[in-house]
Amino acid sequence: MNNIVKLSLINLFLIVASCSKEKNCADFKTGEFRYTKEGMLETIVRTENMQIETNLINKVVVKTSIEWTSDCEYILTYNEILNHPLDMSNLIGNKIYCEIVETNGTRLKVHAKSDTMDDVIEFIKIY
Repeated sequence: MNNIVKLSLINLFLIVASCSKEKNCADFKTGEFRYTKEGMLETIVRTENMQIETNLINKVVVKTSIEWTSDCEYILTYNEILNHPLDMSNLIGNKIYCEIVETNGTRLKVHAKSDTMDDVIEFIKIY
């Protein structure tokens, strides 16, 4: 392979590597969040090992524990669901496996997967 082709390949690799987005998962381990999807009126308050999601309209509260399995992956486990009009006790102990797939400023996208869901959800950190 001649030197021009080698240099071109090296330059292409460097350009692609420099354009890839770096995830800053640590910035999103704690704080207050909201869904970006219209109509999702929950606030989410997250500490290092607990998440509390509160619906602003009907006041349903979902409490989950968080287990961080890597810098960008965590497992939510349902601990308690309050003020729901239906009996949701069957969810207690169920898990949602989450991976932060993208961060951009105060926004993050999470791939969330459980027995009943498999979605990418976008959040914004508000505090």
